[in-house]
Amino acid sequence: MSKLKVSNNDIGIAGEFYIAHMLAKHGFKVNVSLGRTEGFDLFVQNPQGKLLTVSVKPTYLKVNKFLWINKKAETLIKESLFYAFVRLNMPDNVPEFWIVPSTIVAPVIKKSYEIYLKTPKRDGSAHKDIPQREFYLIPRPNFSDDWEEQLKGFKGNIESLK
Repeated sequence: MSKLKVSNNDIGIAGEFYIAHMLAKHGFKVNVSLGRTEGFDLFVQNPQGKLLTVSVKPTYLKVNKFLWINKKAETLIKESLFYAFVRLNMPDNVPEFWIVPSTIVAPVIKKSYEIYLKTPKRDGSAHKDIPQREFYLIPRPNFSDDWEEQLKGFKGNIESLK
């Protein structure tokens, strides 16, 4: 694999346009907000005419096991809001993505973070409160026992937006 240096901004844009491409390919009408909205990146109309919003959370490499998400996501629970977690797997592999409803993301990251704060660090001290949360793409002790199975259902699942 080459040592390609890509900025965080470029990773974000690549993730947004990749998901926009995948949705358009499946009959969705998509508008990219280009950073002009808070809380989501894509305005989407599904083939049945329902309006949705999608917040895209990309990462660059396949080795990343989680993606950062803002703590505001703990309270953003809307039937029409979805998250697209994207591993771009750059520069040599095909991207992977998971489409997850905010109704799943919010309680999962909130519960996981509460457990994280209650669990002491290796040196016994307490974790500090930070504004980011971790959304895992692998099984994780703070997530439900069937997390790996749930993720399989979300992976590449554009149908969930219909």
